[in-house]
Amino acid sequence: MKAGVPAMDPYPLKFVYNVSQIFLCAYMTIEAGMIAYRHNYAPVCNDYNVENPPMANLLWLFYVSKIWDFWDTIFIVLGKKWRQLSFLHVYHHFTIFLFYWVNVNIQYDGDVYLTILLNGFIHTVMYTYYFICMHTKVPETGKSLPIWWKSSLTMMQMIQFISMMSQAIYLLTNSHCIGHSFRVTALYLVYILSLFFLFAQFFVSSYMKPKKKKSA
Repeated sequence: MKAGVPAMDPYPLKFVYNVSQIFLCAYMTIEAGMIAYRHNYAPVCNDYNVENPPMANLLWLFYVSKIWDFWDTIFIVLGKKWRQLSFLHVYHHFTIFLFYWVNVNIQYDGDVYLTILLNGFIHTVMYTYYFICMHTKVPETGKSLPIWWKSSLTMMQMIQFISMMSQAIYLLTNSHCIGHSFRVTALYLVYILSLFFLFAQFFVSSYMKPKKKKSA
């Protein structure tokens, strides 16, 4: 794209992609909640059924959906929106795919339901936001009109991370919670903490620091 190919905005593809993500993420959110309800899950410290795990199939779908998420990066490159191709974006999309490969193979039931429930909900809201942005562009500038709840979306993501870290800390500090891998949970805590700091840094730089005025 840097060799002279013009920027592209594949609207039909992005339309289908965003709609598919909204429905997929909404389904995973509802399904995770229904499975948790049917099996009387608590917010934390749930049984791990190794032989007949009720969450396993949904977790596999959640893991595969992270491959579908790579289209976000493809659209950024096609549109030559290099500022969006940040360390946070690349780190988040690449590492979450690897981490949930670990979950699919080692920790595929019990307390893993919470991450599907929370992340599925956040992504439903996020792709709804992307879909709205597609239809608020000003033809003269090609830029989308500002949406007032954009900063609230990032705040929701950070609340999600705090909830996930709280669950992990409880599991690690309570010996009676035996339905999880201590090492995977510890790695999970460190990983989510790294995401929290990166998103917090983005929130401060994007919404709290005063923007520099362009010189004449």
